Amino acid sequence: MMPILDILLLAVIAAALGTALLLRGKTPGAGSINMLAVTIMIWSIASLLYTFAPAFFPLKFLKSINYLCLTLAAYGQLFFAFVYTNRARWINPTVVSFFAIEPVLTQLFYWAEPINRILFDQQFRIWEQVNLIYVSHVLAASLFLFMDTFLNKPRSHFMRAGVIFFGSAIPMIANILLLTVRNLGDRALYIAIFSYSLALAGFIYGTFSSRIVEKKPITRNAVVESMDDGWMVIDNQEKIIDLNSAAEDMINKSRDETYGLPVDQILGNWHEILQSSAGAKEMEIKRKDKDQNNWRYLNVRISQLFNQDDTQFGHLVVWRDITERKLAEDARMRARDELLGLLTAISSLANRSMKMEDFLLESSFQIIYSFHSQAVAVFLMTEEKESSLQKLSMQSQFGFPAEYTKMVGSKYIAANIHQWLQSNEESRPLILDEKSRPKEIPFKPKEIGFNYVALIPLSIYTQHENTILGCMCLGRNEEGPYTQDEIIRLTTIANQIAILIDSDRRRQLSIALSERQRLLRDLHDSVSQKLYGLVALTEAAQAGIEAGATIEPLGVLTRIGENARQAVKEMRLFLYQMQPMDLEEGLVSSLQHRLAAVEGRADIKARLISDDNIQLDKEHEIALYYIAQEALNNILRHAHAKNVTLNLKKNRQNVLLEITDDGQGFSMKKIDNSGLGLRNMRERAEQANGKFKITSKVGAGTKIMVTVARKS
Repeated sequence: MMPILDILLLAVIAAALGTALLLRGKTPGAGSINMLAVTIMIWSIASLLYTFAPAFFPLKFLKSINYLCLTLAAYGQLFFAFVYTNRARWINPTVVSFFAIEPVLTQLFYWAEPINRILFDQQFRIWEQVNLIYVSHVLAASLFLFMDTFLNKPRSHFMRAGVIFFGSAIPMIANILLLTVRNLGDRALYIAIFSYSLALAGFIYGTFSSRIVEKKPITRNAVVESMDDGWMVIDNQEKIIDLNSAAEDMINKSRDETYGLPVDQILGNWHEILQSSAGAKEMEIKRKDKDQNNWRYLNVRISQLFNQDDTQFGHLVVWRDITERKLAEDARMRARDELLGLLTAISSLANRSMKMEDFLLESSFQIIYSFHSQAVAVFLMTEEKESSLQKLSMQSQFGFPAEYTKMVGSKYIAANIHQWLQSNEESRPLILDEKSRPKEIPFKPKEIGFNYVALIPLSIYTQHENTILGCMCLGRNEEGPYTQDEIIRLTTIANQIAILIDSDRRRQLSIALSERQRLLRDLHDSVSQKLYGLVALTEAAQAGIEAGATIEPLGVLTRIGENARQAVKEMRLFLYQMQPMDLEEGLVSSLQHRLAAVEGRADIKARLISDDNIQLDKEHEIALYYIAQEALNNILRHAHAKNVTLNLKKNRQNVLLEITDDGQGFSMKKIDNSGLGLRNMRERAEQANGKFKITSKVGAGTKIMVTVARKS
């Protein structure tokens, strides 16, 4: 009978160790050690029950428990070895079911008669030997796993990790003792329990002691096999001798298939890479993925391998899958090119569009397509004439559903966006979705017909301040919320649009100021001079009458009438020039409108003769109109003509404009000093790649001919 105190002590130790492990159950391997601790406790308690109450717990029960615990304790050690050596994936239902076969068969054979008498005979102990041999193999497997990890430790750490290895060897030694030595009696049970208790203590110490380098050791093989990078070893004969699983996946060949193959069968330009430069060689290659039928981008780095004698014995090839990085770079390049193309298109629209509304609308088309949106609205700051205060109003929209258009353009939406812009000092964009509840914008995206909305400020950055010109509002129902990358690109586009809007406003202001100065000069040079002449003539006649001089009233009145009529003509011309020019209806219609508005009211008989279906480019129409206008202005001011004829003709290649008057004409010798705007007309003709010709004679009128190419 084994000492009761020893068994009791072992039970207490096992219980304490098991309790400690339960408190630290998240530690790798804790489950396996718990299994071992519980097995030792059951083993010890069974022995105590047999010792104190043999009638209640007979010897047959003790032997059954002994067979079961002997196997389960070995399993606990083996499973701990799996986890400790980074092979926890081996513990799965299939493996556990396989290991359950032996203990289940042992219990069936033990309790079944007459098999019990055959296999468990006290003289031969057939199944007992089989059980011990089986357990020895299980322990040997765990010992082999621990040894593989132990031998890969640096020499300075042998003893720190050795407590686990040597602890696992104790049950193996005890099992060999039980196999080789007979007649141990109760001491066999004591030896088995004691050996596993020592192993348990070693496992716990080795797992939780702060002196151990790592709680879960990492072997070199585990690291190499778990690497995301491919790892291939080439010998001096340039043949493949080893590779890891990642390399197998990248080259679509297994280790067995590639072993001994020349490396140039896998890496065709192997020799070119080696000859590239000294030291490590690196390049990028593109391979077809066999399984997914996609292209993979790989970075290949080749390094030389040297032994302790500094003699080269091969090469190491590291394969890195850079497909995601390459695709991300390509996506960024495409996004950049798309952004540059979009910025170029928007700038071109700004140069081509005559009206701001047209520019904003056409820009909206470009933005909707590029950012997978369904609608765009542009709000701009405008100044109220009465109060000179800035207010925000919608200037353009496209894509909003009809039932939401009024809501988008309402003062409610504009006022709240205006308030947000004023509080948004850094001009940051705002992204709205169904879940967002921003305080600055008290409306939901659904209120304007969309699931996702982005508000992008239109701002320009000067040297001293940030000026807000308005806001761009985008909406969409699909594709999810606007991403950060999309917001960055939208901000860039919004800044470009803001710059173009500001440039257009400055240009319009400059044009208005320039036009104002021109009108002042024209008033001074034309109408004002005529009025001054009328005043001077009237005052001279009045002074002559008062002085008693002889004055011919008819002559004075005739001169007053001529000056007054000329002043009226130039005033009509002045008023006509203040009207905006519109060539949308065509050159012929614009010229007819000019003749009716000015010459027709100035006692000049004006005619326009035109061929049918004259087609001109917009540039040529504008050039001919301005040349005709300049010529008519000169006729009105200087020629004193009674009749003017405009003849617009076409031939197979060109269009000819002839302007003829019956005025006083001028000498062609003095044409350079005439100051009649001839230089402007000639320059406009040259800009349109046309020809300009003028003929005149004193007292015989003037004829101007302009030839430009027809529209192809």
